[in-house]
Amino acid sequence: MRRISYAETVLGTDERLGDLLLEYAALLARTSSADTVILPCRVGAGEVEAVSILVGPASQIAAWSDDEPFGVDVSAAVADLERRIAVAGGTPRTAPGSIGPGALDDFDELA
Repeated sequence: MRRISYAETVLGTDERLGDLLLEYAALLARTSSADTVILPCRVGAGEVEAVSILVGPASQIAAWSDDEPFGVDVSAAVADLERRIAVAGGTPRTAPGSIGPGALDDFDELA
């Protein structure tokens, strides 16, 4: 499962959805756009609910993995986020959790 910290709330969702959410947020930030997406997330005592998340240039989203499986079919939400990324001018990464070259700054200049 992918944990997402957003607006002082921690949500649990599928690994692929968490990756796509971060990718979409970064794409929207580069294009100075915003959008609302709905993701199936575990909230409260573990129930799965549809959660609306506003993503855009000012979004402060953090995500990390844990060993707990999400265990819910998220294929429709994955397809929706992949479509949104394509429409916004991006190309969804094919490998879940993959990070392309240059995607992360290694902070060498701060050493």
